[in-house]
Amino acid sequence: MSCKDLTRSIETIMSSLIMSWKNYFEAKMAKYSIRTITMGAVLFSVYKHPGVVQDDICKMLNMDKAYVTRELNSLSRLSYIKREKDNIDHRKNHVYVTDAGREAAETIEAVRCDWSAIEFTGISDEEKKSFLDILNKVQTNVRDKALIF
Repeated sequence: MSCKDLTRSIETIMSSLIMSWKNYFEAKMAKYSIRTITMGAVLFSVYKHPGVVQDDICKMLNMDKAYVTRELNSLSRLSYIKREKDNIDHRKNHVYVTDAGREAAETIEAVRCDWSAIEFTGISDEEKKSFLDILNKVQTNVRDKALIF
């Protein structure tokens, strides 16, 4: 297979998977007003790491600070998160999920599991491991050799 055909195939498949996941996630989370995958990712990060500060969310999700701020503000308006000032450094806010946020985050976790079951139907655990190993190698190659990150 030529590099041109391989690249086109990878781009087409990855794009299709991403769009399918986006549509599935947004449809399942509409009742919670979680409009985007990234909004869900920010909420889920806070859920998994209670008391996390914004800078750590940025690092975990590889997102810029302004974008995370917008997502946190949206989640705050929905009453899904609350911010508490750090006792020592008043410039920092620790972020926690509320009860409503916990319900939405638990739904996100269930939606992620449902999606995983859909996309890996008929694929053995050994095949899943091999697939993830290959994806990790590709990611490492891109990070180390493409010099774009």
